[in-house]
Amino acid sequence: MTVSDRDISGALAAYLKQYPEEAGLLSEATRILSQGGGFASRRTFPMHVTAGALLVRGDAEVLLVEHRAYKIILQPGGTLSRPTTP
Repeated sequence: MTVSDRDISGALAAYLKQYPEEAGLLSEATRILSQGGGFASRRTFPMHVTAGALLVRGDAEVLLVEHRAYKIILQPGGTLSRPTTP
């Protein structure tokens, strides 16, 4: 599933509504999104965008995965766009 600029803009706007003090930290992302053209595109790489999740069950279980390339244990996550085909 590809995440669109509109999806990202909506999430960013909601985030900044709740945490307006972080607008300065996200100014570059806001600027790039306002220009359009595929914020999460691997073709143009305007900004490297990734996401992660921490999944917890009960008091003691946390889901972690081994990163295939780095061979280290991390929380699940990845890029926000699908890989492009050559």
